[in-house]
Amino acid sequence: MTSLLNTLSVDHPEWRPLLVLVGETLREIERGQWTACAPELDDHDGGGRRLLDGAVINVAPRLVERWIRRILTTAAEAGTDVDGLITATAAGRLDPLLLFESAVSQHIDRLDELARAYEDHRGVVRALAPLIAMPMLQACGKAWADRVPSDWAYGYCAICGGWPALAESRGLDGTRYLRCGACGGSWQIEVLRCPFCGEDDYDKLGSLVSARTLEQHRVDVCDGCRRYVKTVTTLAPIRPHEVVLHDLLTLVLDVAALERDYFRPAPSPHGVEVRVVTGAPRLRDLLRLRS
Repeated sequence: MTSLLNTLSVDHPEWRPLLVLVGETLREIERGQWTACAPELDDHDGGGRRLLDGAVINVAPRLVERWIRRILTTAAEAGTDVDGLITATAAGRLDPLLLFESAVSQHIDRLDELARAYEDHRGVVRALAPLIAMPMLQACGKAWADRVPSDWAYGYCAICGGWPALAESRGLDGTRYLRCGACGGSWQIEVLRCPFCGEDDYDKLGSLVSARTLEQHRVDVCDGCRRYVKTVTTLAPIRPHEVVLHDLLTLVLDVAALERDYFRPAPSPHGVEVRVVTGAPRLRDLLRLRS
């Protein structure tokens, strides 16, 4: 983790505000308390349902409140305007548990509702949400890695429903796996198939290869939906918490794809409904927003 983060810091000093936040998030992932919060899994009925969907997460309020305060403070120190969110949290007007629950659920509408309520016109809430959720999602990904169905045939993550951050061409035989940056999840997919629209027509699928990295990195593109996924050649799986760093390391591939009018999909419509409980009733800001 440190070496990759240091590499990014040296190569891209202009990314410092983002890298500081990512580094803080990766340190938070290492804390043992989150592992204990991963709920037990019931039997799922399949049919594309994500493992996290419907989960009830019992978490200590102080753990969430400390993490929310820390990520907001780190963002402020890195130069991001989060004064309104910090003030609302300190005054008890913004419920950290509601923000946390919305982030873990990847509930874009609810996050946007919170942003409007606290006059976040810069998209800070939505930008910070993946980092806020990552310690919990990574804990679930680690706990449930062996529960991902071997026949999972969808382009979105079997654990949390997110779109893949990248793909791996793994091992000597180049088996293709999709990797989720949020939870670190991994699932196998056919080599000739678009994970976003399911296109498998060879004539509509292609690759952009970086001259600098040769076959180690490439962009797999689909002319059917004009979306793309970056592919990294690796012998062993990327460690779950490092997927986000490899995503950043290959940003040049994103630029190459965008220059050719390929794009990443919008936030996944396959989010999950998660309920966060603490063992005690609490007043939810969502009710205030709707009143």
